Amino acid sequence: MKDYDKTLFDQLLPLYEQDAFDAVLAELTPNDNASERLIAKMEVRRLMSPCSKPVDLRGKVVGECRRYFLHDVNHWMDDVAINLYHRRVDIYQGKMTIGLWEELHNTPNSYRVLQREGDARAMESLDTVDAVPIRFGHYLSRSENRIQLSTRIQAFLPDGTEVNGSTIDISNSGMQVKLPSSFRYETGSTLVIYFPQFGDECQLAELFTGLNYRVVGVELNLNGDNFQRLRLRLMSSTDAIKEAIEIKSQTDSLAAKTENEDKFLSTRSRAYEQVFLEQTPSLPLFFCGNKLRYSLLTEQNRELWDYWHDERNQPVIDKLFSPKRLQYLALEGLTNSETLVYCFNHQHGEKTYFFSACPTELDAELRHLFWHVGSSRSSWRVLRVTMAKISEEDARRLQEVSPAYIQQIDDLTHIATIQDLTLSHVNGDFRIPIKPKHSVKNLNQFAHPRDPILPVEALPSVLAPQRKEPRYQHRTKTTLVHHLSGELQGQTIDFSTQGLNVVLDEPFSGSKQQEVSVTFTDLKRVDPKAPLGNVPYKVVQISEDRTNIRLALLKDRYSKHRSHYLQRLIEHNQHKLLLDSEKLPDAPLLHAMHQMLLTRLSATPYFIVRRGETLQVTAIGANFPGNELSRLLQKNAGSGMMSLRSVIGEYLSKYASPVTRIRNREAQVRHEFYISATVTDGAIIDITSRPLESFSSPEERKMFISQARKRGKFFAVRNWLQPLDDGIQWLPPETLESLLSLSTQRARQLEMEFTDLCAYGEMSDITDEVLRRLEIGG
Repeated sequence: MKDYDKTLFDQLLPLYEQDAFDAVLAELTPNDNASERLIAKMEVRRLMSPCSKPVDLRGKVVGECRRYFLHDVNHWMDDVAINLYHRRVDIYQGKMTIGLWEELHNTPNSYRVLQREGDARAMESLDTVDAVPIRFGHYLSRSENRIQLSTRIQAFLPDGTEVNGSTIDISNSGMQVKLPSSFRYETGSTLVIYFPQFGDECQLAELFTGLNYRVVGVELNLNGDNFQRLRLRLMSSTDAIKEAIEIKSQTDSLAAKTENEDKFLSTRSRAYEQVFLEQTPSLPLFFCGNKLRYSLLTEQNRELWDYWHDERNQPVIDKLFSPKRLQYLALEGLTNSETLVYCFNHQHGEKTYFFSACPTELDAELRHLFWHVGSSRSSWRVLRVTMAKISEEDARRLQEVSPAYIQQIDDLTHIATIQDLTLSHVNGDFRIPIKPKHSVKNLNQFAHPRDPILPVEALPSVLAPQRKEPRYQHRTKTTLVHHLSGELQGQTIDFSTQGLNVVLDEPFSGSKQQEVSVTFTDLKRVDPKAPLGNVPYKVVQISEDRTNIRLALLKDRYSKHRSHYLQRLIEHNQHKLLLDSEKLPDAPLLHAMHQMLLTRLSATPYFIVRRGETLQVTAIGANFPGNELSRLLQKNAGSGMMSLRSVIGEYLSKYASPVTRIRNREAQVRHEFYISATVTDGAIIDITSRPLESFSSPEERKMFISQARKRGKFFAVRNWLQPLDDGIQWLPPETLESLLSLSTQRARQLEMEFTDLCAYGEMSDITDEVLRRLEIGG
């Protein structure tokens, strides 16, 4: 039916074979001749011809199809088609006709229609930047059993409109449903839901009488999809749903299907969560009251952790959290807080001094001075600190999820996450304002105190040995020579073939990375020919009182010979040496820390696989309810999905290539994107994204931001990307074996997904940092 004829036929079809038909046809077509009216009449006759063919839309539409028994025939239709059927069947005089059959085969979500209109979603495979989000840590927060069950429902809106849809999952007190997006659903409104299919299967009359549900969440659907996902909470006082779930769960097929599906989904989610925990460049810190107790280290955040070490290689990151800042960040009554911190360090003599300041601690003159002095140094850093309170609810849920729950968690009060937002390309932005003529000494108020050193326990995020070789406890006299400290006497505490731990009789005045020579005095007396005299070592760490130092053997042409000698010495005296065991963190403590981090994402992680020559986003991590960046990523994505298109456009391969190529691969890349979102009636209707390199000057960026804020909203996003090697390591063989017994096909699909995993990315909303840097007011 052509669009311009639709109104005409909608008026003629209900009158077919009635006396008034010819008169109405003549009235509606006053400018048509007899031949044109005859053609219209013939088309009406064709459209109203009875049709006994079943409507079978399986594999022809974007959506799940279910069986419906209508007009004495079994049909297979999805939610869009069944809603169209109920709206249009009266026009066809309540009969299944050729016209109605054709309309049901040409719904907006039909693959044929989508392809004809050139819609990218006509392809059955997902777009390379689209993925279904994984709700990190979700299994912790579910308070009751929920089964994945698709059953037909009839929903009546507050104005009495009837819409047909289906459930996604259902529990005793709520459910997720899928309803047509052509209707408006308001959070807080009440829907009356009927369960005709569920009622028939479970023989429960109450499911036919209508139950009241309140809309507690509506997923954004700004792209005009045909489906809208809603989260509903049961308001009626009834046990009918609970009984129906119990009846349905007793069937072996559903129970097995639900259990197996949950196992695959849970395994996949946990594997991606582990990738995030091991690869995130953010540094998590755990506090007991106002004292920093633990840091959680990964290979990617170790550089940030090492930055906060002085010339003795002692951790001083706790000085970043002064009592005044902690009072602001961990204010009583706040569950979450956030601030930017500008930092740099200064070498004076042999000592390293750290400076840091928050925006609230700086007036305009001090800020410009701090920016000019700091941003011209290689040590300049811009950090974002996010702090969250650990609640009693966290402790309760952790107690349930881990029987081996340990007492240390009770002492933890806050979690802080530090993100390094530094980008060397934009350091010049901080020097755009004129440098004040104040003395640099005005910045001394922001210098950190050097002592005392707080013993912060650095825990590896992976429960695995971190030492490259075993260490052995042994006391033997040594003589250490340093160009500043001179000759110092001491003795070993422990040693290995590549390292040494020495306690000295006098303080050592050097700093980390400097060279010293060590002579093993006692061992040299036993074997004068041993290569243990004036052995070159590099200083790794110095104690607070400077009497205990850790050393690493320097690489030169003789180092291999020396290490081989030490190895033989260890092997021949194995019975006399005591192994210095590496202390690993308690597994329950590490598990609890991971779970608390997963429910407090400060960035949006995503994962990339290589399929042939194509890179594709396979999963995106999220917490719900999401932040503004999460909602932005839902724009231009299908229902229930998230898409990176709003940020990186169609250039995934371009931006990911440096970390995924085989030759000259980079360890990490960072990009900055400026995004203009046009907003109408609270909804984002258009998005323009530009990478930092597309701007020729800061003034052009400021103009873009100004215009974006006039049209709606401005976002700035920082994107990290880093390579992943051997993605299958996050799916251990024993895990795959257990899944193979449930479904070989699903297990193989999961195995291939992680085998193809090649890159990890994170996106962070840095709008506030960019606006402050460019000094654009609110």
